Amino acid sequence: MKSLPITRIIIKRFRSFPTATLTFDNPLFVVGRNGSGKSNLSDVFSFASEAMSSPLQAVFDRRGGISAVRNRSSGQQSYPPNLGLAFEFGPINGIEGGRFAFEVKALPNYGYRIVHEQCLLRKKDGNRWWFDRTDKWRSNVQGLTPALEPSALALPLVGGDERFAPIFKVLGAMRVYSIEPSKLREMQDPDSGVSLRPDGSNAASVLQELLRGEAASETKTEINRILESSVPSG
Repeated sequence: MKSLPITRIIIKRFRSFPTATLTFDNPLFVVGRNGSGKSNLSDVFSFASEAMSSPLQAVFDRRGGISAVRNRSSGQQSYPPNLGLAFEFGPINGIEGGRFAFEVKALPNYGYRIVHEQCLLRKKDGNRWWFDRTDKWRSNVQGLTPALEPSALALPLVGGDERFAPIFKVLGAMRVYSIEPSKLREMQDPDSGVSLRPDGSNAASVLQELLRGEAASETKTEINRILESSVPSG
């Protein structure tokens, strides 16, 4: 069984979640009634992925602004009412593990600012690389001093550095799909098959592309294993 790129997610005041911690298995199935938060959970992945390639303001705006994203449930809490996400990583892309987290404080007139951001990687060669950003920028990478705006994340700016690239690439590559069975049954026009469309309407091309490479046999075995987990054979 392959290692998971992301092993745990910690959610604070995002959408319908006042606070939550999700530990991953491979595969992981999330089941619940309508309105139980499944779509909000999937948006954690979309939100983080979009934030690696788009300004954070645009990511909020596509969801109706920070007031629509930040959970505003009442109650006595021991922590500030800030929105936050944390991702913990297993072995991938040359690293043994790592962590990326950020916390956003809402301001008047729909504004916001980053109050904390942190990234840590443990490399297979034993090196550890990190940055920690609050009011000041701190890092053990000499000479890495990005010009930061209070409303902008740092990782998209430093993700081109080879030391932080592994986590930047994992977050940026995350995708959320809503497969439509009717689209799978239709005759599909061939395309490059490089990436799956959100509705699955080019699944045949993607499968064909996956089975072309040198690791086709291993890929087929892994696909069958995942399908058997969700629909066991009789």
